[in-house]
Amino acid sequence: MFNNRKTPRKPQKRSAILLLCAALCSTVSVATLHAQASSTLPGTSTTRMTIAIANIDEKAPPVIVQRVETGDISQMLQTSGDVLPYLGADIHPKTGGEIVAINVSEGSQVKQGDVLAEIDHRILDAQLEQAKAAVSVAKSNVDAQNVQLKSAESALVSAKAQLSAVKAQATNLAATRKRFSDLFKEGAVSEQQLDDIVAQHDAIQAQLIAAESTVRQAEDGIQSGQVNLKMRNAQLLQAQSNLNAAEVQRENAFVKAPFTGIITSRNFDPGAMANQGQRIFRLEQMNPVKIVGSLVEKDLMSLKAGETAASVRVDLVNQEFKGIVEKVYPAIAAKTRTGQFEIVLENPENLLRSGMYATINLALKTEKNVTRIFKDALLSHAGGMFAIRVGSDGTAERVAVKVGIIQGSIAQVLEGLQPGDLVVSQAPELVKTGSKVKPMITEEKR
Repeated sequence: MFNNRKTPRKPQKRSAILLLCAALCSTVSVATLHAQASSTLPGTSTTRMTIAIANIDEKAPPVIVQRVETGDISQMLQTSGDVLPYLGADIHPKTGGEIVAINVSEGSQVKQGDVLAEIDHRILDAQLEQAKAAVSVAKSNVDAQNVQLKSAESALVSAKAQLSAVKAQATNLAATRKRFSDLFKEGAVSEQQLDDIVAQHDAIQAQLIAAESTVRQAEDGIQSGQVNLKMRNAQLLQAQSNLNAAEVQRENAFVKAPFTGIITSRNFDPGAMANQGQRIFRLEQMNPVKIVGSLVEKDLMSLKAGETAASVRVDLVNQEFKGIVEKVYPAIAAKTRTGQFEIVLENPENLLRSGMYATINLALKTEKNVTRIFKDALLSHAGGMFAIRVGSDGTAERVAVKVGIIQGSIAQVLEGLQPGDLVVSQAPELVKTGSKVKPMITEEKR
C-alpha cells in the first residue's frame, strides 16, 4: 500500500542553505582593484566577475554592468531572398524524333559540350552523305570548267599568233602588188605576172578576215568559259552550304550541355518521341550560386554594387555565408515598389540548392572605432534615451545619451558616455537613481 502522508519539511536544513548562498553572494574585496574585463559583445562565451570598489556598501544590491567600449558598428538591414542557380536552362532538342540514348540522370555532373541525349539520326546521316556527294560533283565541275577555260585561253593565243602572221603576209603582198602595178605600167612585167600577185593579195586578205574571226571566237570562248566557271563556283558554294546545313541538322540530333552544371530533372526515357520545344532536362550551375533578394525602393537605392557587404544565412544548412552585393537590378516593380539585388556565393560542396530560403543581412554603412554599449542598457523616457552609469563610489546615476547606429544588440553612443564607463546592462529600469549598487561586470570572450 502507498503511504499518502507528506514528508515533514526540514526548516533547519533549508535555513542553512539560504545562509550559505547569502554569504557567497556578499563576498567582496575591500581593497581597490583594477578589473581587466573585455567589452561585452553578443554571441560570445560569458563569465562574470565582481568589480570591487573602495568604500562600497557591503549590503548594496548587485547589478550586472558592462564597460563602455570602442569598436566598429554597421547599420544593418535585414531582408529575405531565394537561392538560385548562377546559370539555369531548360534543355530542349533542336530536332524531333525518337530518343535512342540518354546518358545522364538527375544529379549527374556534366561539363560543357557533354552529350546528354541522342535523337535518331539515320535519315540525317543519309542526307549528310548525299550533301557530301553533291559537293564532290560540284568540285569536279569547277575543275572541268577550269580546264576548258585554259584551253580557250590557249586557242586565243594561237589565233592571235596566226593573225599576226597573216597580217605580215598581207602587208608584204600589198607592197608587192603596188610594185608590180608600177612595173606593169612601165612594161617591165607581163599582165599575167600582175594578175598572179593580185590573186595572192586577195587570197591573203581572205585569210586575214578568217584569222580575225578566229581570234574573236577564241575571245568569246574565254568569256563564256569565265561565266561558266562563275556558275560552277556558285553551284559549289550552294553544295557546300547544303553540306553545312546537313552537318548542323545531324549535330542537332545530339543534345549537349550548354554549360557546366548538374542535371536537376529528366523528363524522358529512351524510346520516347521528342519534339522541338519539349523539355528533356533541367540543367543548373550551382557553383557559384546567386542569392536574389528584394527591398523597397528607398532601401534599394542605399546598396552599392561591388561594395555593400552581405551576410547570408540559410537555416536548412545551418551555416552563414559572407559576400557582397554583386548587382542591383535596374527595374522597380510598379505594384509593390520593390526592386531586386543579387549576391554571388561560392558553393564548392553544393550545400546550397536552388529554391532554398535565405535570410540576408546587409551592412549599409560601417562606422569605425565608435563608442558602443548593449542596446539593453538603454532606457527610453519622454522621447529621450538614458543609461544608468555606476560611479567610482558605487552610486547609480541616470545619464542622457545620444544614440546612433543600432546593430542587433549593440548600440552606438554619440554623446553621454565615455569608453571605460560602467553602465547597467541588465534590467536598468529596476535600478534606483542615486542608490548604492554592487557592480558585477560580465567578461566576454569571442
